[in-house]
Amino acid sequence: MLYRVAREALSNATAHAQPSVVTITARRTDVGFVLEVADDGVGFDPAAPRRDGHLGLQIVRDTVREAGGQVTVRSAPGAGTTVAASVPLT
Repeated sequence: MLYRVAREALSNATAHAQPSVVTITARRTDVGFVLEVADDGVGFDPAAPRRDGHLGLQIVRDTVREAGGQVTVRSAPGAGTTVAASVPLT
């Protein structure tokens, strides 16, 4: 599941963000796993309506939520993007 999150975040970064650096971090915590994919690209407004056909992050969010986890997206125009996912051990 975290592989899918990473794949979607990397795909979005390369297709839309024009980053010079993308960082992937993964760690295990006492209760689960955390993955972060951060870029220094152009960023976007996460509250803005999605363009037609751009459902990848929403599908990833729904899938992770069904497994008891959560996905957050932090971004702003000109400030890069960080996609973070956490999933429980069970």
